[in-house]
Amino acid sequence: MRTLPVYTPMVTLILLAVALTASVPLSFGAEAVPPKVRAGASPRVLVAYYSLTGNTEKMARGVAEGIRRVPGVTAIVKQAGEVTKQDLEAADGIILGCPTYYANIPGKMKVVIDDWSWKMKVDFTDKVGGAFSTGGGQVGGKEHVVISLLLFLLSNRMAVVGPLYGNDKTGSEWGEPGSAAMTGPLDPGVSEQELDSARRLGERVAGFVKKLTAR
Repeated sequence: MRTLPVYTPMVTLILLAVALTASVPLSFGAEAVPPKVRAGASPRVLVAYYSLTGNTEKMARGVAEGIRRVPGVTAIVKQAGEVTKQDLEAADGIILGCPTYYANIPGKMKVVIDDWSWKMKVDFTDKVGGAFSTGGGQVGGKEHVVISLLLFLLSNRMAVVGPLYGNDKTGSEWGEPGSAAMTGPLDPGVSEQELDSARRLGERVAGFVKKLTAR
């Protein structure tokens, strides 16, 4: 009968370390870094929006201002219908925005973003996303639209983040799902406070993208 070797605890740990070293690749060259976070070209965040009256476009411009607050990150702003497959694949982050129609995403916007997956076959895996919306009413579905856009991004394997806020008086800090603006008769247009929320969203996404691409 064959006798099994008996190892001291120290020898056992050494053997385990050797086994792990042999089985886990330790290369940190270009091939070890996923393409979505590979360093090199300047990080890009695409702001893709649908706007009929100009309010959502104004929010999109605010988001772009926030992106440019992060040094080294480039903001690309386009109407969703003009976005190409190359735009989407080159982007490290994608922020979507649209108005609220009957408490939902406008049909034209939905068709466009669905086609990115169904027809263009874009790989969104591990890109960083965010969302914003506009709407006429106080409780007209703007948050539902933001969540719907975020669900689209999540369903396409993206990571999503939202803007950060703080209260100097209480010391509290919190995050929100996205940014929104009320644009109806009670509060027409896009206010400076609403533009601030757009800038915060752009800055948060750009900051997250920069951290990933710097790895």
